[in-house]
Amino acid sequence: MKTLTKLSVALLLSLTFAFNTSAQKDFYLAPAGNGVKETPANLADPLIDTHRSRYDYFKSATLPFGMVALSPDTKHGNLWDAGYRYGDKYILNFSHVHNMQTAGIPVMPVTGPCRGNEGIEANKSRFSHEKEEVKLGYHKVFIEDDKITAELTATCRVGMHRYTFPATDQAHLLFDLGAALGPTEMSYAYARQTGINEIEGYSVMAPTFRRPKPYVVHFVARFNKPFDDFSGWKEGVLVKPEAGIVSGEGSGVYVTYNNLREEEQVLVKVAISNVSAGNARLNMETELPHWNFEQVVMEAKEAWNDYFKRIRVEGGTKEQQIKFYTDLMHTATKRISSDVDGSYVDNTGPYPIIRQIPTDESGNPLRHFMEGDGLWDSHWNLNILWSLVYPEYGNWMAETFLDYYRNAGTMARCSWGGNYSYVMVGDHITPLLSALISTGRNSFDPELAYAAARKNAFPGGQRDRAGYEHGPNPSGGGIDWYIDLGYIPLEIADRGKGFHRRSSGMTLEYAYQDWCLAQMAMQLGKENDVALFMKRSENWKNVFDSQIGWMRPRLLSGDWAEPFTPVLDDEKNKSSYLQGFLEGNSAIYTFFVPQNMEGLIQALGGRKAFADKLESSFIKAQPYKFITPHGKHHLGWVDYENQPSCAMAHLFSYAGKPWKTQYWVRQVKELTFGGTDPYSGYYGDDDQGQMGALGVLLAIGLFDIHGCVGESPTLEITSPLFDKTIIEFPSIENPSKMKTFEITVKRKNTNDIYIQKARLNGEQWNSFKFPITEFFNGGKLEIELGKAPNKKWGVQ
Repeated sequence: MKTLTKLSVALLLSLTFAFNTSAQKDFYLAPAGNGVKETPANLADPLIDTHRSRYDYFKSATLPFGMVALSPDTKHGNLWDAGYRYGDKYILNFSHVHNMQTAGIPVMPVTGPCRGNEGIEANKSRFSHEKEEVKLGYHKVFIEDDKITAELTATCRVGMHRYTFPATDQAHLLFDLGAALGPTEMSYAYARQTGINEIEGYSVMAPTFRRPKPYVVHFVARFNKPFDDFSGWKEGVLVKPEAGIVSGEGSGVYVTYNNLREEEQVLVKVAISNVSAGNARLNMETELPHWNFEQVVMEAKEAWNDYFKRIRVEGGTKEQQIKFYTDLMHTATKRISSDVDGSYVDNTGPYPIIRQIPTDESGNPLRHFMEGDGLWDSHWNLNILWSLVYPEYGNWMAETFLDYYRNAGTMARCSWGGNYSYVMVGDHITPLLSALISTGRNSFDPELAYAAARKNAFPGGQRDRAGYEHGPNPSGGGIDWYIDLGYIPLEIADRGKGFHRRSSGMTLEYAYQDWCLAQMAMQLGKENDVALFMKRSENWKNVFDSQIGWMRPRLLSGDWAEPFTPVLDDEKNKSSYLQGFLEGNSAIYTFFVPQNMEGLIQALGGRKAFADKLESSFIKAQPYKFITPHGKHHLGWVDYENQPSCAMAHLFSYAGKPWKTQYWVRQVKELTFGGTDPYSGYYGDDDQGQMGALGVLLAIGLFDIHGCVGESPTLEITSPLFDKTIIEFPSIENPSKMKTFEITVKRKNTNDIYIQKARLNGEQWNSFKFPITEFFNGGKLEIELGKAPNKKWGVQ
């Protein structure tokens, strides 16, 4: 277990390394099947599966975890099916904030008479992918209707635009600050001219049902040449500024350049902050004091390559390498929301308060405050990746949720607009805290983390609340029933006001979270709490019907709810609501007992019966690529479109049949997550990198159904996709230094997927798992694959 001081210094070093990369050189991967060397930043493809995605999914002109995510928008009005959509024909604007519940600062270049007052739709322009270039850190597109070439890049907190205009009498840059963006409406906007080439202002994001309080994004926009006019609109009418100010609901502003020559360029730097315009200006002056566009593009690429280089792969096809680094790209989607000086907005109280991240002796922030979706079931994806390879980023997230506890008394389960938002159910931050403590990766105070997590496990904490259950006196989380009865009854659907009040699903989630609490308590020597939470972790048995062999909903009386079926018929009942499972069904949640897989296997009749039941589900799901349409999770026997299924293919190993894990993991990797075009690759909700992280783990052949939690965590072995994988990670003993773990594969044919034998650090290895300490010590795992199963390997 680390001390706070040692890891805090390591985090600062990592922060500096990640965002000041001008001295770094590109590293190249060994050739893929086509024999051409590539850098990972060139391989990662932001366009994969962009035909219908979430507003926060697409990324081009941004850095890993960058506050600014600058990109074109082609549709607004929703969280889903919004932002950049590959199949759309028009660009609406280029905006700087693309988060699940926050958005802001759209810019649109146009020529001719200003029509900004007519709204975003009136100023849209056609575009084509033939005249578009999309890379990490850079986006270029030709705006057909106005004949403007738009180029975008970014630092962490500053977006940089370069617009090449045709010869024109009038050109305008529109800032539609009061317009709705993605899922977010704006309740007020303000802008003023602050110089001959600078404006500043803000947009006030109206509350949403997920984010119940308003939130402000401030900006400073600086142009590379003085503009000829500054003006605006409000209430749909063009207006002249009063004392240099335009403000009001639905208002916007624009700057004008007259008599531009053919191919004359205008550059714009737009810095943002949630604290103040002054801090936005500080962010700009710190991160981007110059006007060298190409340098910013180069440094953005280097930042991505620096992030990618911790996992280097050799072999496989080029498409497999493209998908691998695209998966890894998506794991860096959570967003920094603190400024360069470490200040951020705490919006948990009756009014916003500006807080400060701890700093070192020189005043540099030791970490960041983050904006991000929750971590529901991330124990099977991001938690593992963060614990193994990227502990500093896992700690940024953990510390953010603990900041809510420090500031307002309760640890959050997501972070939108500095405010409690109660995404999904339970306390899905506890598994991350437990994983980082179990692996010795925590930079936070473990006693503080345990106190915060423990509070959430009782009435008065987060488990009181169902999804998005805001306000006083919450009851939709059912923690009181869980404690008193040992399960949450189906009647929870009629109590409280939140979403996701799914009785048995909540019981199973809570039981795993209780086990994670028990492991934290064990690390800290809290014996009474170990006994308490280990007992509660067995509450899965209270929703398991041994007569039929399925988890199922139970009534307050103790009787089983009727009717029951493990998979719902879409025509008879289109809602999993009545079944009591969270975005899933009994067929999926029956296997949701990672804390006691041996107990579940025995409850299902032993190893053979367990494996047969599990494989039956995979065979039924295979024709559908192991996915269901989003929102119809009750239909699938296996559903890798969503988190609750993410460990299912790995469970065969625990039933003594690791060769079946090897087969089904590869099937999932290829059918569900193998696509590299704009219409496949994830088939649903990547959930800010969770499915990307899973794709990475499936490809390198390492996993842990326990989420790297436990007294002595282990890693499970399955068939790697690549010939060689080199994993570089901060040393546990000295986090400022790196260690390496290498995985090599020998096979005769690319279709060989079954492990024949393995060696760990030169010694023959016959178990399907190995101690995580062997990974952290650095070393080498050698695997030989064949075309037929070796049913003797991995069964010990």
